[in-house]
Amino acid sequence: MNRSGIARSVLLPLAKGCEDFPGLNDWVLSVSGDGLIAFGAVHPFMSNLEQELDRLAEAGVRGIKMMPLLQEFYPDDPRMERFYEAVIDRKMLLVTHAGRDPLNRPEVYGTPERFARTIECYPELNLELAHLGGLRMWDDVRKYILPARGRVCFDTAYVSFYMGPLEMIEMIEDIGPERILFGSDYPWEDPGRAAQIIIGLGFSEADNEAILWRNAARILGLE
Repeated sequence: MNRSGIARSVLLPLAKGCEDFPGLNDWVLSVSGDGLIAFGAVHPFMSNLEQELDRLAEAGVRGIKMMPLLQEFYPDDPRMERFYEAVIDRKMLLVTHAGRDPLNRPEVYGTPERFARTIECYPELNLELAHLGGLRMWDDVRKYILPARGRVCFDTAYVSFYMGPLEMIEMIEDIGPERILFGSDYPWEDPGRAAQIIIGLGFSEADNEAILWRNAARILGLE
């Protein structure tokens, strides 16, 4: 961050199973501060979901991270209702991996079509879809997610490894720069490299500021 001129970053922890979340979240909280903003780790089907979300909220945590791909659940599973309602009640931002992954796993749990159904069922959910809405599934993002609208934003993490500059420009314009958050997916992508790619796309200064920090500051309620 210091090398790249980045003042603040969000820590997005990931836990695969349904147990041992307090230990991971304790660690994230212990290293937050000095520009590091803690998000929490949960599994949608964990038994003490509400208690852990309350504990995180009391500690000032603004959002949580989930990953259907590794946690092996479908975002439009009817059993997700308890989880989404709990997140909505606590006014948290839900960040999630969306789309495929670099390892070409045969099952893609978080497809744009499934997330579109989620958005339609839970319009009050504050949702952030990583990788511009669906890694390596951007035609489906246009087809399913963009028409669904809702309280949805998108991040730029890791997309430059699969998209050329013109493709990135077109996708950001289709979504709208006001709904895009800068992301690097560190440690897989260096934040400075990721920021320079955004700057090099040729958007206006106002759009660059929106993507690189203003949108995130607004959503997270930061000064």
